[in-house]
Amino acid sequence: MEILRYVFLVFHLFGFAALLGGIFFQLRGKDPVTGSYMVSSAVVQLVTGAGLIWTRISLDLPVAQAKMGVKLALDVLLAVTALVGMRNKQPWAFFAVGVFTAAAAIVAVVWK
Repeated sequence: MEILRYVFLVFHLFGFAALLGGIFFQLRGKDPVTGSYMVSSAVVQLVTGAGLIWTRISLDLPVAQAKMGVKLALDVLLAVTALVGMRNKQPWAFFAVGVFTAAAAIVAVVWK
């Protein structure tokens, strides 16, 4: 079960890296848009985050319920915003995805 937790953690970080890397790459262009890779990365974040919580609970490791609730809300907002932005090609959605990604990273690192 410990190995599964690390697999979820690695893929959670891959999802974050794909989101953040895609945001920085899109910022180089004139017209940043939300792409399908952002939706896929957001779904990876959501699924692997839930898997991380599940494995921590299964291993009787401590879980900060409030922190995980905030992270779950941010990941859901991120996925929905990315999906809406991909379908409607709205520039506000691209920047909202960037803000939600940064907020999720800050919550993950700073909140103890």
